[in-house]
Amino acid sequence: MKLIKWLFINRSIRTKILWSSVLISLVPMLVLSILFYESSTKSLERTMYRSADQNAQYVAGYLNQYFRDLSSSALQVYGFSHVMNLMEHGRSVTDEDFFNTKESLKNYYTLVSNKNKDSVIKIMIFGKNNQLRDYWSRAASYDSIPFDESIPHYGDMLDLPFRESLAFTYADAMLHRDFFVFAITIYDPFYRSKIGTLVFYIQKKELGKIIEANNKAPNVIVLRNSRGETFYNTNDTYADIIPTLDEPDSHLKNKPKAIQFVQRKNLLVGTSYLDNGNLSLTIVYPNEELARHGINTLLIAIGALVFALVSISLLSLLAQQYITRPIKQLGNAMKTVRHGNFHVTLNQPNRYRDDISELTRSFNYMTETIRELIEQRYQMQLRNKEAQLLALQMQINPHFLYNTLQTIGGKAVLIGDYDIPEMCRSLGELFRYSFYEGNTESTIGQELAHVSNYLYIQQFRFEDSLQIEFDVPEELMDTPIVRFVMQPIIENAVVHALGGPDDLQLLIRVRAETDDGAVVLSIRDNGPGIAYVKLEALRSGLELKSLEVFSGVSIGLKNVHERIRLAYGDPYGLEIDSCPGEGTDIRIRIPYRKRGELLA
Repeated sequence: MKLIKWLFINRSIRTKILWSSVLISLVPMLVLSILFYESSTKSLERTMYRSADQNAQYVAGYLNQYFRDLSSSALQVYGFSHVMNLMEHGRSVTDEDFFNTKESLKNYYTLVSNKNKDSVIKIMIFGKNNQLRDYWSRAASYDSIPFDESIPHYGDMLDLPFRESLAFTYADAMLHRDFFVFAITIYDPFYRSKIGTLVFYIQKKELGKIIEANNKAPNVIVLRNSRGETFYNTNDTYADIIPTLDEPDSHLKNKPKAIQFVQRKNLLVGTSYLDNGNLSLTIVYPNEELARHGINTLLIAIGALVFALVSISLLSLLAQQYITRPIKQLGNAMKTVRHGNFHVTLNQPNRYRDDISELTRSFNYMTETIRELIEQRYQMQLRNKEAQLLALQMQINPHFLYNTLQTIGGKAVLIGDYDIPEMCRSLGELFRYSFYEGNTESTIGQELAHVSNYLYIQQFRFEDSLQIEFDVPEELMDTPIVRFVMQPIIENAVVHALGGPDDLQLLIRVRAETDDGAVVLSIRDNGPGIAYVKLEALRSGLELKSLEVFSGVSIGLKNVHERIRLAYGDPYGLEIDSCPGEGTDIRIRIPYRKRGELLA
């Protein structure tokens, strides 16, 4: 899903058409490639399986015959009574038995050697008590082959169970040669009592010749004894996939040529059991042809994919003239409308009608309708202005009221009262600032002058109970600000802090400073403060849009906050902090710019 979003979201129509065509064509092609690969691979696997099965049957039969000959050579000792008597009771003291036993041993050694094609180099005969009774060596150099702790399974190879043999290989440290050892314990066939043990030595290289004569590289042959130990392998390349078999399977033991194959990656692994040697045979067939076939199929699929992508890309470039180009023209026209130009008309094709041409007609109809609505709105605003002018003519002329206050102040001066003229002047300035018919935007300096006139009049009422302090840098006096944002805040402080039963001296501090491209006006008082619940309700109310339409100047904090945001945007407005008994701090945040500059 994330891949689909990355391919199609925030992409052009041309790109979306290209990716859609690629995905639609790619999925069926991948399915067909997979089916082709699977069918051809399965067919080749069956062929390789039959070939490997036949080879495994042959190798298993040949090695089973080899170990059958070796095992039967040991069991033929039952036909030599003097050798059996030697193993069970030791040598006789009579000369006749001595020579007969010697002759029997000679015949037995010759039989074993001939039966195993002269591959046996040494035979050791042990008695019932595991004592060496006699031995035979093909050469004098083999007489020194030791039989001690240096040989694996030295402690238990002379006491094997009935009809069980043990085969293993080891490196002789004295002769510096590798030997294959085959041991079998001889029992009385009726009473199952031990008679002795026969141990055969064969050079490992001779065993390797016999095995490799029936093997073809790169196949790997692995032999394990009844203990599950690997005593011969062609190489250990595939040692990790050879199954671990502690004991021969009884079912397959009766069918030593029955082989089971397990496919793993590009390998065929067959395992069978050689019951005559009590051994397991594993043959690994590296299926190189199957691997090459997979690579060839993969290259064909990649080539087909690349060809399809190139073809689809060329076709999409041709298709854009009839699909994406009109849509792009429509998008550019919409951008023009977004910037306020509604006098845009697209050419409508008359030769054919499709979805894109219908979008073009709808767009032209929309821009024409918007132009008509704008003209209607403009005419309605003109009529509203005319109605407002008529209403203003019926009101008292504010200039007449201002001139009347000046006349009253002049009369008061004539009778020697100088407070009344000052109050009339302050009140007249308040009226003049309120009835100013120019721009609704003023400056911080003018706002402070308006606040000073208001406080001057209030000080006549509250006298020393009202104190005011201004701390505004000179360079911020010309900063533009919406009119009537400070006087409503100060008026709220005066109304809620003075005029009550408590004799409280109210101090109002007005400060101004810059903060990260903005000007922050702080109006702090030492009044009674605002309760926490009411403060939270007041803060929440500031964030809710008012549905009322205000006319004239409102003294509400909410109206001041909304007018600032309407003029400058959401980052600006009022922030209120208060603590009961310690006073209230209201901060006005406006953009910092010089007079005449436009907002960015």
